[in-house]
Amino acid sequence: MLENKKIEELSRPIELAQRQLESFVSNPGLVKLAGLFGVDSLPEATADKLTTLQDLATQHWDFRKGAERQAVDWNDELLDQENTEQWNVVFDGADQLGLVHDSEPVNKHPDYLVILGGANKAPFDRLRYGLSVVEDFDQIVYLGSSREVNDVEREKAKDYAPRARTEFDLGSGAFETLLGAKLTDERTIVRNGDTWGMRFYEFEIDGKIKNGFVLSTPQTIGEKRATTYDNYKFLVDMAELDKNPGKTIVSVTTGFYTEGQHLPAVQELTLPYGVQVETVGHSAEYSGVVRKPSQLLQETKAAIDAAVRLEGAISLS
Repeated sequence: MLENKKIEELSRPIELAQRQLESFVSNPGLVKLAGLFGVDSLPEATADKLTTLQDLATQHWDFRKGAERQAVDWNDELLDQENTEQWNVVFDGADQLGLVHDSEPVNKHPDYLVILGGANKAPFDRLRYGLSVVEDFDQIVYLGSSREVNDVEREKAKDYAPRARTEFDLGSGAFETLLGAKLTDERTIVRNGDTWGMRFYEFEIDGKIKNGFVLSTPQTIGEKRATTYDNYKFLVDMAELDKNPGKTIVSVTTGFYTEGQHLPAVQELTLPYGVQVETVGHSAEYSGVVRKPSQLLQETKAAIDAAVRLEGAISLS
């Protein structure tokens, strides 16, 4: 009976995607955060609700203004004062969205354990956390990019990837350090003037030989770096998910990115191919850092923007 239910669900990917979208837009944490900025209620219709939230987020929660996260001084005079009412409301709302504490997947045996690329120690911490919250997996994949790391970032990553030149290399360092993985092959693919990289690894867990893949998605022309959408499109290409329906994925990121990176996965994997994806993340404390309300609101904005894109994609399906 459970197997029949799974097949039935996989035959309706648009319904799976719609369910994920509705789960986000109906989260009471959004109402709490909106209320702090003078919006006491949200429209009932999903599209109207997203329009209201996106307008609010664009006006009040965009602390980056197009800059890279690492270049922003996360120190808003009103919001980032610890133990104030504003601080507590933002953390409570973000916690309801799943952005504050550790989260774990329901599926402990995914086909793919996917580690989302990041800066500094993020690739190492995400891999370490991902290995702790699943019991087994068929293959493990790191989704990196050709983004170059600077000397400051390399210093922060020196314990696991001391010679890293790119985010791609950070993923390789995490594999080699945490898994004892051995490089077995490396390929590059030139496509439309861009170079796509792929490294093949083998490692042993509990007496079983496993395969791992470190991917490098190139910077999109006209963009500063590859996006989460680009990474998932490349995963579809390399894993041939379009030819292998029914695959399951657990993606791992840093906690406050979970919603903003889960909804692109739904758009690129679930909606077109019926892939069942869970996105989990670890807390700031897991990495020994402190998050601030301004950062949580920024990442909520990113999730809202992703929800708007997903809603548009669903409407065209």
